[in-house]
Formats: sequence, C-alpha cells, structure tokens
Amino acid sequence: MPAKLLVVDDENGILEEVQGFFEEEGFTVFTADSGEEGIELLKRERPDVMLLDIKLPDMSGLLVLKISKESSPLTKVIVNTGYVDQALIDQAEELGRDVFIQKPFDLNYLLSEVNKLLGADEI
Repeated sequence: MPAKLLVVDDENGILEEVQGFFEEEGFTVFTADSGEEGIELLKRERPDVMLLDIKLPDMSGLLVLKISKESSPLTKVIVNTGYVDQALIDQAEELGRDVFIQKPFDLNYLLSEVNKLLGADEI
C-alpha cells in the first residue's frame, strides 16, 4: 500500500508541486489549503506524514500540529515556513514536530526527509 502524505499549505503552487512530485514517487497525496481542512483530512485519512505550513489563513499551524499529535499520534509531521523565527521553531519542537524545513525547499530533499521518517532507504 502506498504511503500517504498530507500537505497543508495556503499556497496553491506548493500544493500542486508537492502533490505532483510525490504522486510520481508512488505516494497517495491529500492536500488542504487551510488548517480546518487539514485537520479533517488528517482525522479521516490518517496519513503517514504531514507537511505542514506554520502560517495558515484560518489558524496557526502550531494549533494544527497540536491537534494532529492528539488525534493521529502515528502521523509524522514536517513543519515548514518561509519565516524563520527561533521561538516558532522551538514551539513546534515542543509540540512534537519531527522535522523542520525552511521554504523554499528542494523536493528531492523533502523526499529524503519523508523517506527517513517512513524508515525507508533513501532513493
């Protein structure tokens, strides 16, 4: 069964780019452009990995992270943001994020991080 990836980001370009890339790599990809939609998909689909933007239009990505760790504790979370703020990074770590990456990110690097979280060998 293919690994499931959930991408929560308010930038459509990122959603489309990540979805296309990871589907070509054999993943099942779900996308959400808001925190609320991301939480709904998380609870319904139980993805293996979630790529989560900190800055969302309807709620903080940190709140989505907190809810995700409570409702789907096995889902690994990669937090990303274009705004590097050490306090934000520390908060995300305290809430249980697995990996932090800065935007813009390289898709091959993201794939290697996802594979590490899944316990798969790097391709």
